[in-house]
Amino acid sequence: MASNKIITSTIVATAVAAGSFYFGKEENRQKLAHSFNRIKAKVKNETKEDHNPYLNEKVGHSDPHDVDDNSMVDEGAMYSVNYYNENMNN
Repeated sequence: MASNKIITSTIVATAVAAGSFYFGKEENRQKLAHSFNRIKAKVKNETKEDHNPYLNEKVGHSDPHDVDDNSMVDEGAMYSVNYYNENMNN
């Protein structure tokens, strides 16, 4: 019975040491938090739009005074036109 306690305490100590070493890096802690949040959202069947009403409101309804959004759409449109013109000329 004493040997079982020694084996159990050795396994627990090894697990604690390995966990401390792995989670000692900020990158690994962020990965764990991100994975946990993804799994939690999947279980609850949630999306980003559920948490941020601005995203739910903005989808498909461009604000004419949102300069950043409008310039992004404008650049995207010009890219496709330029790509088409370059390929038609060649």
